Amino acid sequence: MIEILQNKENLDKIEFNACDGEEVLGSIAGVLEGEEFVVDELDCEDFFTDGLVRAILNLMSLHGIDKARFELPESDIERLRKLRFFSDKPKMESINAFFDKGCKNE
Repeated sequence: MIEILQNKENLDKIEFNACDGEEVLGSIAGVLEGEEFVVDELDCEDFFTDGLVRAILNLMSLHGIDKARFELPESDIERLRKLRFFSDKPKMESINAFFDKGCKNE
């Protein structure tokens, strides 16, 4: 199950958690900066990464946000690069174009 949480300390923070009952298995969070979503937290095992990133990017796309930037530790940046969320710089010029490629993400 994925749940959307509102961060009580920072109302601008958007957070997704992957849960098994009450146990949190992974999380991703970020903030809106103008017309761009900035992912600044990622805490999950490798097998949850793809689903959590896609879930939060889909939410942004549904709300008209089409750009994303990843401000994460280098190890997380490399993990996202291997999953082909971006190639060179840790950003997406178009979330919609990313989803238009389909699940292969080639």
